[in-house]
Amino acid sequence: MSAAEPLEIPGPVAVIAGGLSHERDVSLASGRVLVRELRQAGVEAAAYDFDRKLLSALEDDKVAVAFPVLHGQFGEDGEIQTLLELIDMPFVGSPSAACRVAWDKATSRELLRRAGIPTPESVGLSAQTFRDVGPSALMEHVMAHLGERVVVKPTRGGSALGVTGVDGLGALPSALVRAYSYCEDALVERFIEGVDVSVVCIEDAQGLRALSPVAIDFEKGHEFDFSARYTAEYVGLSRPDFGEDVIAELERAACQAHEVLGLRGLSRSDFIVSPDGSYVVLETAITPGTTETSVMPFACGLSGTTLGQVTRDLIAHVLA
Repeated sequence: MSAAEPLEIPGPVAVIAGGLSHERDVSLASGRVLVRELRQAGVEAAAYDFDRKLLSALEDDKVAVAFPVLHGQFGEDGEIQTLLELIDMPFVGSPSAACRVAWDKATSRELLRRAGIPTPESVGLSAQTFRDVGPSALMEHVMAHLGERVVVKPTRGGSALGVTGVDGLGALPSALVRAYSYCEDALVERFIEGVDVSVVCIEDAQGLRALSPVAIDFEKGHEFDFSARYTAEYVGLSRPDFGEDVIAELERAACQAHEVLGLRGLSRSDFIVSPDGSYVVLETAITPGTTETSVMPFACGLSGTTLGQVTRDLIAHVLA
């Protein structure tokens, strides 16, 4: 069966994008690209927004399978998955219970750590603790534990929203306040020097496997910048210049993280790889972006396939 040959399914595919999270525009961009790629791969696909009309539209249009590409809240926290489960709609991606676990960085990291997957040393601080105890009583102890260079991020969220790199005690309180504007809990993690690498895992009729790892090079000063992730002039994607043993280990760890968190269909694990080949997993996302500057389309190309073919195979596996 060629990639352009129509996929025989009992109805259209609903690519669910948009929503009302801080990542709405990114999600809409992912949805546009995915609809285009699926149509080129012979799949009848249409975009649906996450709004009050969604459930009735899915039923009225006799949608056969849904493909959520909602980023952030309502898309990666298990909400859209819960709704699809309630109406018995087949969908690509992880079940709602697994999404809730992966969405919370503190919880998911603890599960990965227990499974022997290295994660950054970090401290969790709630906004309530920050207010009640006060920054002066906390900051010195945090820095003494983690070092002078740290990264502050919301415990739940994506696309680097609310993430700040901190170098020195004075900037830490404001970085926490910024993180709390997105989530009431924050992680302060030890800064690790190395290469940003992402590995997409897919689970179809061939089983669970990793696509080729992708190295991400952010322009200096834009490492924690939301806009840089979706602006070609600020971010570069490439094949990592590692030995085969390091590549194989990253692929193995990404697949293991996928399984440990109970994920299904697809995921993307983000790593920092140090010069000596050691690594940590920063997070495992359940909805990899599919924009023009996202890792997943580039990983498909490195792996000798296309985004349309990969997602078509995921849909076929769900229906099978």
